[in-house]
Amino acid sequence: MKRGPTRPRTPVTLKGTSVLVGQHPEHAVRAYRNERPSITRLILEARWAHYRLTDTLEHDPDSNAVPALRRFHLLHAGALVDVLALRTQDPDLYEAARDHGALLRKVDGLALDDHPHNGLNHLRAQYARLHHHTHGHAYRAPHATDDSLPHQRPFRRSGPRLVRQMLDTYAWANLGLTPLFPAVDVASEQRQHLMTRGLLLDWAATASPADNAAAAAAATAGHALRALDRRAALSDLRARAYLLDAFRDFDDHDEDDHPHPHDCAGGCDGTGEVLTVLTWEHHGTAVHQEPIQCFGAPTAHAPDCTTCEGHGFTYTSGYRELCLDGRIADNGPVATTVSPQGA
Repeated sequence: MKRGPTRPRTPVTLKGTSVLVGQHPEHAVRAYRNERPSITRLILEARWAHYRLTDTLEHDPDSNAVPALRRFHLLHAGALVDVLALRTQDPDLYEAARDHGALLRKVDGLALDDHPHNGLNHLRAQYARLHHHTHGHAYRAPHATDDSLPHQRPFRRSGPRLVRQMLDTYAWANLGLTPLFPAVDVASEQRQHLMTRGLLLDWAATASPADNAAAAAAATAGHALRALDRRAALSDLRARAYLLDAFRDFDDHDEDDHPHPHDCAGGCDGTGEVLTVLTWEHHGTAVHQEPIQCFGAPTAHAPDCTTCEGHGFTYTSGYRELCLDGRIADNGPVATTVSPQGA
């Protein structure tokens, strides 16, 4: 029997990853070059890890599973932040990736010493090991360079804070569906998650124009947000732009509307955010910090805060966490915020 013309072969997929994949900036790191993870996949893994840890800490903080879940979270959230940093060259994301790696080294019982790259190398090596690649393939490839200019983020909030908000809103949108958390506004959490996830996808796609998959995922998020807001459908590019417009409307502390002076009494130097320690070990060692909103003045804690009962801290097994829900400016009214996610 005579055969018709053969069609070109489609890319072969192994373990969910296409073999014929274009190069992106993160592929200069061998751990990511071998696996070539998509931004969408990294977000899915990081938010699932964050949800599992948050759910366990809320329901059973003394569970024996907490250390393993904390490590799982550090690894996946760290990989997401690291890849975003490699794409955008954003210094805040780079520092956050180093922090995740340093904490992961400590969890794994390794000393950080004074080498600034130890944390990142360990994070990348553990990511490679998780995906059954050679343990040592963590360092940058010989041809890689760091001379690219940072890609200006289109929103005011720092990259690490946006990642944290994306993860938090996913966790609380799901926890709010349970009867244990009736005060959670699930619809609001879902909308915030859609916005923040879409913005991260759009930022990653803009920094790497060849990543058509990330651009398509960002457009899908924009279309979904417009549908949720009962707005008419637009083109993909305008749907992506709507993500930023909606986020600016949501953020009532936008820099253009509420600028902080360079000598701001809150200590933010005009950025609107203050780098703050959020987590300590039980013996007082600071283990995690990230930017939080600056109120423009020194802050106190509401004595009637429903999250921490006015102490200013919450506690999990072996850790003390700064409570952000009841923060007030010293010269402002005493008011309690009952939002449970603390970001």
